[in-house]
Amino acid sequence: MKWMFGKTAMWIMATLAVATIAYATTQDAQLPGGDGKKILQTACTACHGLESVTGLRLDRAGWEGIVTEMISTGAQVDQKDYPVLVDYLVKNFVPAVAKPAGQSSDDAAAKKILNEACTACHDLDLVSDQHLSKDEWQDLVNSMVAKGASLPDKDTPILVDYLAKTYGPKK
Repeated sequence: MKWMFGKTAMWIMATLAVATIAYATTQDAQLPGGDGKKILQTACTACHGLESVTGLRLDRAGWEGIVTEMISTGAQVDQKDYPVLVDYLVKNFVPAVAKPAGQSSDDAAAKKILNEACTACHDLDLVSDQHLSKDEWQDLVNSMVAKGASLPDKDTPILVDYLAKTYGPKK
């Protein structure tokens, strides 16, 4: 009986070890090689998973804004590593040239903004029930920002355009 328990325990430990190695290998494989890879792995994954980064597709200004914001909230990136990290992100995670049918890269960015800024206080059903014009969405977004919604100025036009296009007046 003792031998059977020991053999089972060893098998479980070996399985867990292989699974851990396989998981670590796939996590590393998600990132392309380059000078900023190690910086990203160290600084960014301290607070969130790689999918938070690899899922974004931003231009240089967008990545600079995100990295600056993350540093201001505690990300540990040396000043000398800042341009290396931004260059790495711009090289590897920019908006796709070919857009999926029916959806632009702006739509994906706008959905992310909508989920981050609006759903902090509201359910998406509230948004989808509005059916407002672009000007009305602009007024509503401005009102939400005035009430404390966390929405950078640069993201406002992206969000308003998306809301008007997606949740505009019923036809």
